[in-house]
Amino acid sequence: MPPKRPAHYLWAVLIARIYEVFPLLCPKCAGQMRLIAFITEGTQVRRILDHIGVKSEPPHIPPAHGPPLWGDGGGAQMSDEARIETDWDQAAQPAPDFEVDQRISW
Repeated sequence: MPPKRPAHYLWAVLIARIYEVFPLLCPKCAGQMRLIAFITEGTQVRRILDHIGVKSEPPHIPPAHGPPLWGDGGGAQMSDEARIETDWDQAAQPAPDFEVDQRISW
């Protein structure tokens, strides 16, 4: 069997960058895990999730709403007291004290 190219495990590196957990290490013993199957058939995935006690139905997502109507178009009106000029210079962030290196060295 030819050795696997690093691109085969690129998804694992991306997950590690986001969640700071390497997905191919066992959370109990820290041993290396290996993939044995990819289950893509919906009925099989539902059966497995139901068996382990995880909801197999996605949550209900309500429809999106438009932005609020401000100004002449109606909706909520702001009083003159509530209108405050924003000083955007105060929102500027200082430069970091260190250089951020986002490369992963696994």
